[in-house]
Amino acid sequence: MTLATEPAGTAPAGERRIALSQSETESLCMKAARGAGFSWGLAEEAGVAVGWLHFHGIDGTARLLSLLTDRLANPSSSGRPVPTSGHWQCDGDSPLCPITTGSALLDSALLADGPAGRTTKIDPVAAPILLLPFLSRAAKLRAQPLEVEWPGGQFRIASDGKVDRQSALAWTGLTETDMTLRSPAQSVPRGSEPSSLPSLSPEVIDGLNALAMRTTVPATDASRRGAGSASTDND
Repeated sequence: MTLATEPAGTAPAGERRIALSQSETESLCMKAARGAGFSWGLAEEAGVAVGWLHFHGIDGTARLLSLLTDRLANPSSSGRPVPTSGHWQCDGDSPLCPITTGSALLDSALLADGPAGRTTKIDPVAAPILLLPFLSRAAKLRAQPLEVEWPGGQFRIASDGKVDRQSALAWTGLTETDMTLRSPAQSVPRGSEPSSLPSLSPEVIDGLNALAMRTTVPATDASRRGAGSASTDND
């Protein structure tokens, strides 16, 4: 089993932080994901995932920026899952992408033999904290609890999608990990309620904005000539 970690870190004393709403965070992350090459559908899923984390008091922006930066550096590595019965594998040497893997999990959430309906091993997933919102949505879609076991421990997601925030925070410091999904034998108590929204690093926001700008169309001489009103206002 693979478990890669790096220090979660804390913001230096006096570091300027940025406060964004959930919708602002979702919009920025969606555009950044699109700028990094995701389809609009997957980019929207990336935005929703980071927005879900933001709502639950977890900053997922740095993990998303790292994931998108790696994607640009290795465009041939898709990180798509290859689903087989009881084992989802990666289609290459790189870890699974949490966005494409999470979207595939949702697509198969209601299948009786899908990964949320039976014990399923999942190969190492990059930035697993970004997969958590998809796991929560899968449990809520099935209206059944879900247990997630990984080399560092385990946590359970209630049938309403709630997860204990303190348990989930253990994933924020992981660069990648494999995991096993299963349906627990007993019911799972509701998770902790969301805390306050996290403040964000200006450097990370700048990085996401730079990726988001890749979705814009560069100005041309023709577009500049056509800018403004074609009529005059002499009133």
